[in-house]
Amino acid sequence: MKAKFPLALVIGALNLDIVIKGLPKFAEPDEQVNGREIQLNPGGKGRNIAAMLAAWLAPGQVAMLSQLVQDKHGLFRIPLESLQEAHINTDYVHLLNDRPGDLPTLAIFLNTIDHQRANYYLPGENESLSTETIDLAEPLFRHLAEQNGILLLTLEMPIQTACYALALAEKYRLKVMLDPGGQPPEKDIDFSPLFKYPLFLIKPNHEEAERLCGVKVCDFSSARQAAEKLMGMGASHILITHGAQGAYAFAQNTGQQFPPPDFNVPPYAESTGCGDQVLAVVCAEILHGKPFLVACQKAIRAGSLQFIQPGLTPISPNHPDLRS
Repeated sequence: MKAKFPLALVIGALNLDIVIKGLPKFAEPDEQVNGREIQLNPGGKGRNIAAMLAAWLAPGQVAMLSQLVQDKHGLFRIPLESLQEAHINTDYVHLLNDRPGDLPTLAIFLNTIDHQRANYYLPGENESLSTETIDLAEPLFRHLAEQNGILLLTLEMPIQTACYALALAEKYRLKVMLDPGGQPPEKDIDFSPLFKYPLFLIKPNHEEAERLCGVKVCDFSSARQAAEKLMGMGASHILITHGAQGAYAFAQNTGQQFPPPDFNVPPYAESTGCGDQVLAVVCAEILHGKPFLVACQKAIRAGSLQFIQPGLTPISPNHPDLRS
């Protein structure tokens, strides 16, 4: 199939996931524990969203804007080639080739045979995206706006860089979907500068929603309170994901809770990538002309399917459990 011009631009991180499986247990201090398998996988919220969105659009209709350390070990090729294999436009991936001794951002996942999991995260230069790199993509911002496309933005970058991207989107009246994940959970972050710019959609999970607006989300009623605050801050559509309780979607004068589908949950189920899958499907369905709540309903179902399958293989729109 002939490649098409992008309809969606994803700005976020390209990371490397190191997955160790088959550990009998987690090691005690000074103890060695041997695993059975190691995997080096592409990662990063931005990369996940782009790959998942590419499964719903035509080849070349998704572009990625990111920064990646060209390390001497060649690890950078794993996330970069994963985009190319998915027919994602990588013209706006900036390779840093002046620091070969640096490593890309690493996420380390330890998995025991009884399905316990421990995660470690080591931020690298991938997430120091600069405003100069955003400037290089200005023609693409203009093109997307002319095509009624969408910018998908994560916060795997300095807040000031995210604001710079939002200002450029506002200049061209480009529709923006924001995933507020990516900032270190232990840091006190001022998110208010982000809301100086129009947001078509913001998609936090319930913990991120509280971090953004101060409302603890535990049910539909509290989610509505959080959504009203976020809409008052400038977002026109809100989708709050809440694990086993499903999700809550809000727009002007409307709101709906989407309980999770009744799927058989296997013991290996884990939430990595579920929110990324949700945002990707909402974007694809909006681009396909579907109403917001209809798009959210399909997205929650796709996110639930992501939860019950092993790994981060994107859910296809042709999946039997997504057919209406």
